[in-house]
Amino acid sequence: MAVIRMWSLLLLALFPALGSTHPLILRATQTPILPGPHMQVWEDAEGSARINEVRALPESAWQPVGRRDASFGYSGSAYWLRLTLQNPEAWAIDWVLLVGNPLLDYLDAYGLDRERVYQAGDQRPFAARWVDHRQLVLPLHLAAGERRELLLRMQTAGSANLSASLMTAADFEHREQRMLLLQGLFFGALAALCLYNLSIHLITRDRNYLWYSLFVASFAGYQFIQLGFALQWLWPQALAWHQLSFPLSSAVATLFGILFTYGVLDLRRCPPFYTWITRLLLGCTLLVMILALIGPYRTALIGSFGLVVVGAILACLFTLLRWRAGFQAARLFAAGWFVLIAASLFSILTGTGLLPYSRLTLHAQQIGALIELAVFSIALAARIRQVQREHQQAQIHLFAKERQLRLEQAKGLDLQKQINEGLETRVKDRTAALEQALGDLSEANRQLSELNRHDGLTGLLNRQSLNEELQRCLARAVRGQRPLALLMMDLDHFKQVNDRHGHLAGDACLRHAAQRMQQSLRGGDLLARFGGEEFVAILCDTDLAGANELAERLRDDLAQHPCPHQPQSIALSLSIGICCSQAGAELDAEELLQRADLALYRAKASGRNRVECYEASALDGA
Repeated sequence: MAVIRMWSLLLLALFPALGSTHPLILRATQTPILPGPHMQVWEDAEGSARINEVRALPESAWQPVGRRDASFGYSGSAYWLRLTLQNPEAWAIDWVLLVGNPLLDYLDAYGLDRERVYQAGDQRPFAARWVDHRQLVLPLHLAAGERRELLLRMQTAGSANLSASLMTAADFEHREQRMLLLQGLFFGALAALCLYNLSIHLITRDRNYLWYSLFVASFAGYQFIQLGFALQWLWPQALAWHQLSFPLSSAVATLFGILFTYGVLDLRRCPPFYTWITRLLLGCTLLVMILALIGPYRTALIGSFGLVVVGAILACLFTLLRWRAGFQAARLFAAGWFVLIAASLFSILTGTGLLPYSRLTLHAQQIGALIELAVFSIALAARIRQVQREHQQAQIHLFAKERQLRLEQAKGLDLQKQINEGLETRVKDRTAALEQALGDLSEANRQLSELNRHDGLTGLLNRQSLNEELQRCLARAVRGQRPLALLMMDLDHFKQVNDRHGHLAGDACLRHAAQRMQQSLRGGDLLARFGGEEFVAILCDTDLAGANELAERLRDDLAQHPCPHQPQSIALSLSIGICCSQAGAELDAEELLQRADLALYRAKASGRNRVECYEASALDGA
């Protein structure tokens, strides 16, 4: 072994080029160069090595990075990266080494400047950076034909991901302007969504819009910290707070996301296990928030990432279950959660080193968040429409219930009135009180069960309804000093129809006559079946001349339209008696019916199929 080691050292001394990598040739270009594949790495597990010790390391200690993003996951070790650069041009070029991970705790660079060492990171004051930028920007000036070796020391409690790219200073300025525009549009869109839904909450007092606004605001804060804007603009000296703010903001965004999902999917009305799982997630979120404030940073960071993934997966699962259960708005929520889960997995797997760094993975969470938040806003608008429809249906159902309740209450009052009247009568006879009470109650129940406003055969008002409507019409006519007419109508020779064609044909004739008369009456007139083949029409605001004209029209219409029954037509005729109550006349319903009946008797006695009006002298004499 000693001999082999001696020969290895001898070979490295004689042929140093065998133990070193080829330099990275920097040509003036507008395309960023990823230096990861050209780097070598040495892991300092204890993190105590000095620059002189690192420079004295043998070539065998250095390992090729082999990745475009120089990512080593969450280990806590210090990583030394070596990179040799060469400018082949005949002029000097200013380059920028841009580190795309603003959350690195410590980054030291040796070789950028021959007199100074670059020291930066989010656990060093922001003013220590050479370039006032949210990310770690390392300026590099290479003279014509110059070859230089860079040594970078990276150590962090989070993701040891360098995510570096090399570009010319001019290209960096151009890309920075475009990136600031895109970031401004991103945070502007989040602010617009937050204010819009907050205004809806203030108008509707719906807590779901409040949770959504707080979710958008906390997610915007999380992105503001992750992209380095918070350390640059909000707390450039508060390093301890900046360290814990990242997992804390992630947990806060998850908290409001859980509350928003629970409310907008209406999970409190679902089976209890939805509420139990939600409470468990809320408890884990509070635990992560406490860890972020007082616990180890790495534990809180990994816990916040795990909470985001688990919460997003459960939210997507709950949304799919609600969609399956018929909750229409859940379709859009499922799409939004799927996009957010994919974006979050991209971001977390890039931090662990399982996915390579790229512009897509760097901004995947922002792109996914914008899509998800826009889909959620559309889903909330759809939810407003659904709530409005449910409210309208509930109002219709409530009105129907109220109408039914009023009808039942009216029937109950009528029944109570009949019972009370029966009781007052039965008290007079103490000897038969019990028997009479049972009889009256039985009669009241029988009347209640048989009570119906319409005739079962013709669909017209029945006799009892006629009496009620006639009393109301008479009272209204007396109050308004208006005339009222009553038509008493009878089908001629109806017994012959039954005897000749059968009772089924007679029923068909009754229905036909009722339909023809109903069509000829005005909208405010009332038609009832008085009994057998007799009908009564109540004509409000109608004098004798108008009633006579209408009666002739009814009689003529029925005569011209026989009743079709199976293959034959049955001719029908109508005799009509008219009684009119003049304005201000004091007549009761019974008297009107009697007078109309006398007029009908006169019409039948005069040959049928005619109209006769009530005249006191003529009818009394008859």
